[in-house]
Amino acid sequence: MLMTSLRQIIRRSILVLFGSALFIVLLPWIMRGLGYYVDNPGWQVGEIAAKRGNHHLCSKIRVFWHIFGPTGPSRRAECIFRYASLTKDPTACELLLPGEYGLACLSAVAGKILQGIRCHELVGRVGLFCRGETGAELAVEHPQIQDCSHYRREDAIEWCHFTRTYQLSGVYECEKMPNDEARDECETGYAFKQKDTALCAAVKDEQRRRYCEIMITTWLTYPELRGSFYFGKPVPID
Repeated sequence: MLMTSLRQIIRRSILVLFGSALFIVLLPWIMRGLGYYVDNPGWQVGEIAAKRGNHHLCSKIRVFWHIFGPTGPSRRAECIFRYASLTKDPTACELLLPGEYGLACLSAVAGKILQGIRCHELVGRVGLFCRGETGAELAVEHPQIQDCSHYRREDAIEWCHFTRTYQLSGVYECEKMPNDEARDECETGYAFKQKDTALCAAVKDEQRRRYCEIMITTWLTYPELRGSFYFGKPVPID
């Protein structure tokens, strides 16, 4: 009698173990059937989410095996980053804040939606480089912003007024921008200099306006991030 009971217990234990193992093996397939992305790379789901216009798909990433790969949270964050970059949607980056990754996301989006100012001083290189037919070309060897009439090129003049507005206290010259895209970028720079989200209302494009508001709100809300590389060098407040 005792041996019979023991055999039944062993048989049940084997069945439970077998059932549990089978469930573990089948669970990823079941999850996929329910619409989850099991062990998918974050960037891959981000591209799917961008095509469907739905960043909520990133929350459906599930990771069962990550011994040699990113964890679930890191893949979901990568998904949001990819989605925001592809859709040029700065609001998606808010899901990654506070943190450097959220600021990196905003920077990636800004690189695509803020292209109005055609000239920039490149880090580590002396001179003003402007967009040309074959890429960035040296336009001015020793740029200055004291007198914008010194320049003859329209893009260099544009850069001068923008830089004066962004860097100098008490200066606002966005009305001198040649087009809406350049003016939006100038208004964004001025609003950030003032740290006033209300000034973002002057930005006409919706995505650029939301970027303007999010960057300033992030600065005001998270003081611990103000030293970040993504905020650039400090600018004076009028």
